[in-house]
Amino acid sequence: MLVYIFIYNVVYIKSDFSKLFYPSKRKLILIGSNHCLKHLTFKNKECFEHIHQISRDFHKTNHNELRELIKNYVDKYGAENIRLLTNEDSAHLDCAILRAEFYIPGVTENQILPFVNKIISKQRLENLVRMPKFTQFNKVEYLKNQDDYLNSLADILGFPMFTKPIDLVSSVETHYISDMNNLKLIAEKIVKHEYEFEVDEFIDGELVHCDAMIIDNQIKFFMAGKCSFALARFFDGKPVGSIPINNMELFNKIKEFCLEVFKKLKCFSGAYHMEVFLKKHTQEIVFLEIGARTGGALITNVYEKLFNINIEETNYKIQMGIIKDVQVSKRNIFAGFLNFPTINGYLEQIQQPNINIDTEFITFVKSGDLMKKAENLLDISCSIIFWSNSYEKVEKTFEFLKSYNPIKIKLS
Repeated sequence: MLVYIFIYNVVYIKSDFSKLFYPSKRKLILIGSNHCLKHLTFKNKECFEHIHQISRDFHKTNHNELRELIKNYVDKYGAENIRLLTNEDSAHLDCAILRAEFYIPGVTENQILPFVNKIISKQRLENLVRMPKFTQFNKVEYLKNQDDYLNSLADILGFPMFTKPIDLVSSVETHYISDMNNLKLIAEKIVKHEYEFEVDEFIDGELVHCDAMIIDNQIKFFMAGKCSFALARFFDGKPVGSIPINNMELFNKIKEFCLEVFKKLKCFSGAYHMEVFLKKHTQEIVFLEIGARTGGALITNVYEKLFNINIEETNYKIQMGIIKDVQVSKRNIFAGFLNFPTINGYLEQIQQPNINIDTEFITFVKSGDLMKKAENLLDISCSIIFWSNSYEKVEKTFEFLKSYNPIKIKLS
């Protein structure tokens, strides 16, 4: 009997584990942060033989906590009967390291690195696809001579530029850098952090997310959506979300681009979420980053409406060998979503938009709450999912909601 250990660090469960539960053939164990466990449904809780709580960290899972738990199960059941599964960037590397330490079958550290380290993925893709000019921020060189180092960055990348951690999640600590004064301020923040940063040429264009399921080197599912804004704009108060790309010529062009990336990175069987820019004016596709996971936010909910498929569950079924193909039922429907960020102030009320389309509106804060400005993509005040059999209606709703403000703040 195989023992499947599922690890959740930053996000909450979006799967129905009763569809993965098969007590005569497999045991399910859950290791999750409090954020995950407090959202755990009773139905899901019943599927796990044991549930363990660990610390939550946007950088990576707590290795020592995780190691102790995994070691106990290896001692009890044998490494050959253990499988470590996660749908999170922040847990993948620790899973690979623990597999190697305890001889647990599964994805290796070398296989997973390009999907958790933005520098490594770009290095492996150099000369294959268009990507921003980039470099890792060198803290040692910066501290030797700050002015010389920052001037060299400006010479290499030009302004504006963009900086982000090479392996943090949920767009934590991302910064748009407009000029040298701004660069000096951000450099002082970067050098104080324990984790590493990359600095990229800024690409002016439209952000697109791409979601794929790969089994035995073949794409079994692919979808692409155009985003409302670049994700960093969430911290400026802009709502982020997406709607499907309905232009088949563009869709196929993006899919071919992604296929090149998947081949080069030697994608193992499972789900992948990739982000690219469509460069302004030219529509050239520019690689941004890739993760070995499903799309975040409400992408899972949107795909359930579009295809009657839960992509997180499907990712696990692929990794567990339960399925060898991905069956979807394309419905005569189009759907999208937007997440609205929290902002500074006491909330007076959230005003739901009055729009002529099917919607589901979700609130995460209530009147009287003291909110603070969003620091990561999970700092959401409210969300909306919208759908129709008319793409034109969905697109018009999307454009309207991009500039809609649902939050009313108390003035005193």
